[in-house]
Amino acid sequence: MPDRYARMLDLAVEVMSTEAPESVWPLLTGELLTALDGELIVVKEVPWTPERGSVVIRSPRPLPEAGVGDDSVQAHIRSGYPFIDRYGASSDWTPQSAARVVGTRTWQNSPTADALRQAFGTRHVFGLPLPERGPHVSGFLVHRSGGDFSRHDERYGARVQPLLKAATAHRALLTALRKSSGSDHSRQANHALAAPLTPRETNVLHLLATGLTAEVIGRRLGISPRTVHKHLNALYRKLGAADRLSAVLRAQDAGLLS
Repeated sequence: MPDRYARMLDLAVEVMSTEAPESVWPLLTGELLTALDGELIVVKEVPWTPERGSVVIRSPRPLPEAGVGDDSVQAHIRSGYPFIDRYGASSDWTPQSAARVVGTRTWQNSPTADALRQAFGTRHVFGLPLPERGPHVSGFLVHRSGGDFSRHDERYGARVQPLLKAATAHRALLTALRKSSGSDHSRQANHALAAPLTPRETNVLHLLATGLTAEVIGRRLGISPRTVHKHLNALYRKLGAADRLSAVLRAQDAGLLS
């Protein structure tokens, strides 16, 4: 059986080839829970304050409704304790457990740890941030009820960080592309073509319109430059264009690009 890093590497390749942004989180979080022996995982994608911010909790088993829907529990999660003081105030993105960050006794006696124990029965939390610039910290919080996370878990977390960051960026790109190409007007314009564009061709078109090269488009979509050129040739044929500039102009005239 492949080791956990190899499994995540294979999964990242699968994620980078998907065109469905909604499939990314279930794939990634499921593997992280397996690899880190977790019972639930919190996905932090948007800025949080103690009062506001979407708390996305995933678990392979049903969670107590009282815990998931409890405003005070969500406020404790959004407070980011103790990770916000570490990842939000420095450039050290090392994945670590809460107990490692502030000490076992301090963590176990904290209001946040107590709230999580009562809500979910978990005792330890592993912070796996995604390195990025700016005040907003995003990433994953893996919870479990057994012993604390090990140094081996930390090394695993550090190894998969680049894969998770790339997969998360790919999800954001797919979401943006779907939003920009998913309007009723764009769909109607596409259906009006003699040969409508496929979803992947539509993605390539939107990236082409930003001036990206085939190599960069390939990296963004997780495909080879050769495959990008195949999609470009299909685009040119369907739009009756001879090159990238005329393809973008014809797409704009047809209402395919907002």
